[in-house]
Amino acid sequence: MRQSIQSKSRDGFSLVEVLVSVSLLSLVLMGLSGAAALGLSQMSKARQDLQYSADVQQVADSLLAKSSMNSFTKLVNGSTTIRGRAISWTTTDVSATAQKIAVVAQRRGLANTSAMYADTLTVYIADPRKVQ
Repeated sequence: MRQSIQSKSRDGFSLVEVLVSVSLLSLVLMGLSGAAALGLSQMSKARQDLQYSADVQQVADSLLAKSSMNSFTKLVNGSTTIRGRAISWTTTDVSATAQKIAVVAQRRGLANTSAMYADTLTVYIADPRKVQ
């Protein structure tokens, strides 16, 4: 008889157990929300990097296509704006049948978004019919 009375009084959780479990649960959820916020921030930065790379690739591809239409055409210096990003290029004659193209693109910093950086992509092109 005595055991059944004691077991009935132990049903459920005490207030201290509930407070401890709620505190632990809130700490875990705060950690998960911080990780989710960091993940979203990193995804945004990765998307910006991907757009930046695509913009530079688009300009480089158009320059290569322009130089190789029908015959080798020497390119001239120029600039353009893609999605608000300034991209310029300078050309240097390496030989009579080859050129060096330096594509310079402006981008915002990842850690310091108020800072602007200039990255340079160098491409060498040549007339494939005259390369020995």
